[in-house]
Amino acid sequence: MKYLIIIAALCCFIGIVDLPIGYYTFLRIIVSFMSLIIIVNEFKTRRFWFITFVLVFILFNPIFPIYFYLKPYWIFIDCLVGLLLLYYFYSLIQKNKKQKEPETIDVQPEKTKRTRDRIIK
Repeated sequence: MKYLIIIAALCCFIGIVDLPIGYYTFLRIIVSFMSLIIIVNEFKTRRFWFITFVLVFILFNPIFPIYFYLKPYWIFIDCLVGLLLLYYFYSLIQKNKKQKEPETIDVQPEKTKRTRDRIIK
C-alpha cells in the first residue's frame, strides 16, 4: 500500500501538465481509490487523516465528478493532494520506525546477600 501512495502522488504531480482528458479520468480513479483505502485504514485511529481524505475522495470521485473548468484551480489542488499523499507516506514510515525500535534488556544488578549479623570493624 505504501508504494501505491507514492504512485498516486506522482500521478497528481504529472496532472499539472496539460494532458488529454483520459489521463485526468485515470487520475480521478487512482486518487479516489487511494483515498478510499486510507479512509478505511484511518477510520478509528487518526481523525485528521480520515477527514482530509474524505474531502479528497469527494473532490476526486469519478462517479459524480466536480468540475472547476479552469486549469489553475486543478494545478493547485493536484499539488496539494500530491503533497498530502507524500506526507501521509512519511507519517506511515515514521510510525513503523517507532514500532520497530530494538528492545532493551534490563540487567538487574546482582544483589548482595545480607545477613542479620554484621561485622563492624
